[in-house]
Amino acid sequence: MGNVNITINDKKVSVPAGSTILEAALKAEIRIPTLCNLKGIDARANCRLCIVEVEKSRTFQPACATKVSEGMVVRTDTPAIRKSRKMTLELLLSRHAVDCHHCMRIGSSKCDDLDPKFCEMCFFCDCVRDGFCELQALAREYKVDYLPFVIEANTEPLDTSTGSVSRNPNKCIKCCRCVDVCNDVQAVHNLCVVHRGSEIKILPEMGKSMAESPCVQCGRCADVCPTGAIFMLEHKDEMLYNTHKYGVTTVAQISANVLAQLAALFKLSTPQADIKTVTAGLRKIGVDYVVSDDFALAKAQAKAEKELEKRLASGTVILTNSYAAEKFVKRNFPQLTGNLLVYNSAQQEFGQYVKTTFADENKLDAKNIRTISITADNENSAEAAETDSVDFSVNARELYRVFMRTGANLARIRPTELDSFGTAEVKCDGLFSPVKWEMYSKINIKTFTVAGNPVQAVVATNLGQARELLTELAGSKSPYSIIRIIA
Repeated sequence: MGNVNITINDKKVSVPAGSTILEAALKAEIRIPTLCNLKGIDARANCRLCIVEVEKSRTFQPACATKVSEGMVVRTDTPAIRKSRKMTLELLLSRHAVDCHHCMRIGSSKCDDLDPKFCEMCFFCDCVRDGFCELQALAREYKVDYLPFVIEANTEPLDTSTGSVSRNPNKCIKCCRCVDVCNDVQAVHNLCVVHRGSEIKILPEMGKSMAESPCVQCGRCADVCPTGAIFMLEHKDEMLYNTHKYGVTTVAQISANVLAQLAALFKLSTPQADIKTVTAGLRKIGVDYVVSDDFALAKAQAKAEKELEKRLASGTVILTNSYAAEKFVKRNFPQLTGNLLVYNSAQQEFGQYVKTTFADENKLDAKNIRTISITADNENSAEAAETDSVDFSVNARELYRVFMRTGANLARIRPTELDSFGTAEVKCDGLFSPVKWEMYSKINIKTFTVAGNPVQAVVATNLGQARELLTELAGSKSPYSIIRIIA
């Protein structure tokens, strides 16, 4: 298939045939707002914010679902389009919990009066996404100062039953991102769409609570939610209380995967928000000891390596240090639990080490130690809630809000050195190297040496890929010696 030539906002663009207008605009670096689109997943065209004008077309077209054609002329930002988008936002907000639209502190709903940076430091609103919400940002951009429609009160109860992945139905805009990632990518098949029209709802299977549903607490739905409808339950206030409490020793572990997110939140380059700068910020808010996760990761891997050598002789090993992946396998493939080798996550290893070896070496009472894990992986929050692996599992956004509220500005703070627990040796490090979760990627097959013998391992970078591999293993013998799962 060849390329198609179109014009967007008087700019010539050539894209592969079959591309959407949204994809063509992205290639031309022309922004089109959207709330429901997820790259790699078939467009639903739910939010209607990506509408554009197509020459010779009688109506606006959704850019996410409209394929390009030769000679097409598109306009993305005309007065008529902006008016329509603004009305769509007004409709969405009229059925949305509007505490984020009307500031309870300054008594104003004028977008120019609402400063996102101020929202991060304010204690009045309870939304975890306040100040960093895609809907709120678009409302500011389109100057939605007044809601001309009748505001429909939403009084559905919050679902915090899991202690981690939580739902606030009152802030759901029915974009269906969470449904798509849960069903099409993770293959957990928990979230679904019920009813139609204005009565549409997003619910866990059979209307159950999240704790009773098939949810495995991977947290990917919270990653893609544009509002505060699905979120990870936060514990930043309790964490901050303990860092200032007399008689309590706080020990924090930082994973490098939070640095890019922290840099984006502080609007810094990634090198500016390095691990030593974050360490300085943690010490400023009262954390006593700060370490990287390198030691805990290596220590957990070294233990797993010894167990792996024993288990390979018995057949294919399902290898993971993911709490969500363990739940997924046990729930969906109970016949394969004998193949499952679950080793400690860096968070688990850190929590255990601090409350035992570290406490003994420093003559501390483990009851008076609080462990803090700082990581970008949402599933670690679930692990901490359900297994008590650490006292607090904090993501980049939580830490950012803590820093904002306490004046720990990473742009102005002087970096400090981390503390150290020592080193641990891992022989086949490549097999255990950190792998990022991917929405869509090819299954990665590699050969590693374990106990002097070459073994073929396959890495599933999401639970959907894991389901395919495990279905094959359950039906017959797998061609792989190791199936490693990233959730």
